[in-house]
Amino acid sequence: MKFKYLFLLLAATSACLQAEVSYKFSEAIQKKMVSIKMNGAKYDTSYHGETSSHLGPCMALELSSFSNENLSLLLEYGYKLVPDDSTLQTMIVTQNLLVHLGPKQKKNYRVFAMCTEAHDGGPSPEAKFSLRNRATGNLLSLTELLNRKKYQTDAAQNAVWCLTDNYELQSIFSTDTVMMYDLRRFVAKAKGVGLEKIYASATDEPYSAPVRKFTTRTVYSGSLSYSFSKTAKVMIALFDEDNHMKKVYVNNETQREGEYTYNYQIGSDEMDNKKHYLRMFRDGKLDEEISIIPRE
Repeated sequence: MKFKYLFLLLAATSACLQAEVSYKFSEAIQKKMVSIKMNGAKYDTSYHGETSSHLGPCMALELSSFSNENLSLLLEYGYKLVPDDSTLQTMIVTQNLLVHLGPKQKKNYRVFAMCTEAHDGGPSPEAKFSLRNRATGNLLSLTELLNRKKYQTDAAQNAVWCLTDNYELQSIFSTDTVMMYDLRRFVAKAKGVGLEKIYASATDEPYSAPVRKFTTRTVYSGSLSYSFSKTAKVMIALFDEDNHMKKVYVNNETQREGEYTYNYQIGSDEMDNKKHYLRMFRDGKLDEEISIIPRE
């Protein structure tokens, strides 16, 4: 009989030790049960599928518990991550994160997110971000789609920019046509775009940035050529003379050895009469640069 009581006591104690209390991140923060630190993530090859400093598991989270309980915490898709530096991009969570913390425990995680401001700079490990309000409307619905179908790609990022920066529908391009048309259909419905646009230019090269049409407009065009002897991650972006990143044309994609040429066109209406630079980064380091000087 004593052994029976001892067994029940041990079982009850074990159940108490293992029990978890579940909260959403916002609730736990409001109750001051946890604190968070959010930064742009350092590049880490152990995170399979990472493609960009502003796409995929690109945010680093340090989570500290002040509670004596075992916590199960859910960070939901659609929450905005706002930088302290207003020249950087506001990010949005694109994949749910469920974490488990023991009493007074501290852990580090990676958060899947995407940029909501194509014209601003990307998050860096030095940049601090705060968890703010959750998106609403079409943007929240889009992040639900990205979370549910695990669309964490350049095409998905461009779909976000279609809603936040008025990118054109054809900027959503992927060799995965199921994903591409899925995203295009969502954006077309959200923006009231004709269905014929969904399947337009399906075999063309990826469209990278919105084209604004004006009656008086000078177009600056040229080409950026480069070659690799080994596989590298490539980012091509447009910066103004104040070193603000205006557009991203190639989102840190992996390119194999070989020769590449990128043809660009930039309108005078996009330059604000400022000198611009088209820069190519190889594995995070500046490798090529073209100066674009506005004509009087």
